[in-house]
Amino acid sequence: MNTPQPAPARSTDARPPRPRPTPRRIEVQRIQPLSPHMARITFGGPDLAGFEWRGPAGHLKLTVPDEGQHEAPMPQDDGPRSGLMRTYTPRSFDATAMLLDVDFVLHAYGPAGRWASRAQVGDRLVLMGPAPGYKIDLEADWFVLAGDDTALPAIETILAELPARARALVFVEVAGSAEARELHSPAGVDVHWLVRHADPAAAGRALEAALRALPALPPGPGRIYVGCESTAMRRIRDFWVKECGVEARSVVARGYWKLGNPNNPDRDFADEPA
Repeated sequence: MNTPQPAPARSTDARPPRPRPTPRRIEVQRIQPLSPHMARITFGGPDLAGFEWRGPAGHLKLTVPDEGQHEAPMPQDDGPRSGLMRTYTPRSFDATAMLLDVDFVLHAYGPAGRWASRAQVGDRLVLMGPAPGYKIDLEADWFVLAGDDTALPAIETILAELPARARALVFVEVAGSAEARELHSPAGVDVHWLVRHADPAAAGRALEAALRALPALPPGPGRIYVGCESTAMRRIRDFWVKECGVEARSVVARGYWKLGNPNNPDRDFADEPA
């Protein structure tokens, strides 16, 4: 398998401590089903004044209403993190209309997925953030974007900002074939929808198998982005870096969730301990 040619090195300084962001009250304006297990929820409200788009694959914190409620509690100064808070990727933001789109996977395994499954217009959440995400290497000729449905919003925001001359190979592991839909990009895109195994313990196996089956990476400089279950993400990164010899700095890998841990940290990066 070809090894990506590295683009110019970037700074690897340690990440600075993160100040606690100001909470914003936001309200559901509309709900758009995207597939059987994913919905796009649009939020609005005056607190979105000053909200900034921080680039593709960014992330923000959302505190959702508890079961039977329609308004999430505002956090207390220096109080503990709410068990109703989860990390999401902003899908798009209209600064003029002050409308924020966030895509949710609909499931019963955590408070946000359960809330999204029953969400109603008028529900009120708490937003904190956003934080910057993925910096696209404009010198790269190709990108491999691989993830499960939790990373699909990040993958879509990356695709939207790729240069037209680039090529993207996209692999998405989803619950069923009905989840497949058109993905848009200025770049040339080849999308592979992969149906995951029914056994939750096999999360990421279909994704890993598809990546291992690639005969070769495209020629020229390229970048790889991986986002999925934490343990699977580390296996996939090790495959690229340790087995294929891809330079570590060409691979960005993120754990979007962890089997058996509903409170997996939002900074689950492959180059840090699990």
